[in-house]
Amino acid sequence: MSHQTPKKTKLYKIKKIIILSVFFCVLYLILLYKVYYLINSPWNALFRIYSLLTGVFLFSRFIISYFYSDKHNHQYSPGLYPKCSFVISCKNEEDSISKTIDTCLTSIYPNELDCIAINDGSTDNTLSQMKESKRKWGSKLRIISFSENRGKREGMSEGVLASKNDIIIFVDSDSFVRPEAVKIIVEHFIEDPQIGAVSGNTRVENDGVNMLTKMQSARYGISYDIFKASESVFGTVTCCPGCFSAYKRKAILKVLRKWRFQTFLGSRSTFGDDRSLTNFVMRTRKVVYCRSAIATTIVPERFKKLFNQQLRWKKSWIREGIANTGSFIWRKNPVASLSFYINLLIPIFGPIIIVKVLLVDFATHGTLPLYYVFGIVAMSLLFGIYYYAIYPNKYWWYVLIFSLLYTFVLIWQMPYALIKLRDTKWGTR
Repeated sequence: MSHQTPKKTKLYKIKKIIILSVFFCVLYLILLYKVYYLINSPWNALFRIYSLLTGVFLFSRFIISYFYSDKHNHQYSPGLYPKCSFVISCKNEEDSISKTIDTCLTSIYPNELDCIAINDGSTDNTLSQMKESKRKWGSKLRIISFSENRGKREGMSEGVLASKNDIIIFVDSDSFVRPEAVKIIVEHFIEDPQIGAVSGNTRVENDGVNMLTKMQSARYGISYDIFKASESVFGTVTCCPGCFSAYKRKAILKVLRKWRFQTFLGSRSTFGDDRSLTNFVMRTRKVVYCRSAIATTIVPERFKKLFNQQLRWKKSWIREGIANTGSFIWRKNPVASLSFYINLLIPIFGPIIIVKVLLVDFATHGTLPLYYVFGIVAMSLLFGIYYYAIYPNKYWWYVLIFSLLYTFVLIWQMPYALIKLRDTKWGTR
């Protein structure tokens, strides 16, 4: 096999050169478009500022993520790896919970691992599946069962309190951890004691089912490998997803009560648990992203479930941005904080821009928004190519479709999310 290595290396280099060439060609076209648009646009100063800030923010993701590094070349002594507990809180996940527990407890790790599974008032056979796993894993698995649904945050909290280990690893009940992922993600805590939480890299398990799952596969890749990578450069990852993330237990315990009983506008916060916990921890510690620690998760295969999931995420994004992250991130790195505030405002003002483009311009000038669509497609293509250079996901180009879906359909969730911020319904159960 060794005689093929030089040929493969050469082909890899050629492929990289082609990808980078296409990337810079598209980037050049977008920059020309942006300059022309800003000079010739009939829009007022507010819309020009919005366009400029959006462009600066998106282009900055490429520049900042270039400096992201996730090398694991150092060999640590097995004695340095702390004991870990997986915490899995779920409701009605009979089809996947056993597999999730198995992938956690078969992890290759140099120290002790255990798992705490919380049945949050399931009405299907989830508890029975947990008990079956208990017979398989014995003392490595502990089951906590609520007689009625108390919410994921309650389940996560009980799991943390039940654990005696140094590291808590949250895993969703429909997510599956790769064997080496735990060892890799924990190495960040060994390397830097200031780190309080680490986001793993979650890819889509059911990516090939239909167009929706393929779009989400591309979106997940860009969200993690570009956006989280950019935030990680400054130690300010704003969300360690519940799919697969690790925390220092003592960092959670310091904020556990505030997080567990968090309220917003007089209502108990019952969703966005992962984003909320991340930001409570980030107040005093670094939060980073680990590209090499991989898990997969099952994403919605039907539009209604995807729609409700996206609405829930938007509500938690607004709530946490206003009431939590926005109140302290200005104390962190100035580039990270400026990026956060711009990214918070872009989707909130987005619907206003769409109304201007689709309705006002067409009604007053009879112009079709082709230039706007071109900008969306070109920018999506740029992100897709950049992501493909990092990880050659065959569904990378579906990000173009997802971007159009988001711009013309899902973005209208934003004003509704603002109105329904006090609504505590989960939406996908």
